[in-house]
Amino acid sequence: MKNEKGISPVLAVLLMIAVAVAAALITYAWVMTYLESTTSRAGHAIQIQSVSFTATEATVYVQNVGDGTIVLTNSYLDGTLKSTFDQSLGEGLTWPIPVDGSYVSGGEYKLKVVCDDGTFTSGTYTMP
Repeated sequence: MKNEKGISPVLAVLLMIAVAVAAALITYAWVMTYLESTTSRAGHAIQIQSVSFTATEATVYVQNVGDGTIVLTNSYLDGTLKSTFDQSLGEGLTWPIPVDGSYVSGGEYKLKVVCDDGTFTSGTYTMP
């Protein structure tokens, strides 16, 4: 066994350092990508300002109360998808969304509006 040689201690330490640096770089790249995708929509927010009802339609007035332009994509009535659209909305602007349905006086309805990045607003409203 005296003829078999192992790696020198210096080379072993250099290999361990190289592996540690590579692992740190991979972890850094993953964390930065994750944070970038998570924080890109952190400033986005929408809010339902008001709802008006008729017997066959509710008009939901949605305002962009966050930072930057958002894109409204879907509206829901009581958990059911009612309409799909592609409406850009700048900061501070309001847009009316018609939601077809059958509405009765005194009835409670859950309305929800969703953006393309997953931002949403919802609420339960009673028809007068």
